[in-house]
Amino acid sequence: MPDDVFDEAARQYDENELARLIAMIITINAWNRVGVTTRLSPAAR
Repeated sequence: MPDDVFDEAARQYDENELARLIAMIITINAWNRVGVTTRLSPAAR
């Protein structure tokens, strides 16, 4: 992520919140990659 984006996020969140936010972004990205790789699709409603 660009430094200016990180700096803005750091102004909005404390260190603990920022760490949790980054961890959630990494987790969501990983699950999206698993879903794309395995061709998962949402359940029909």
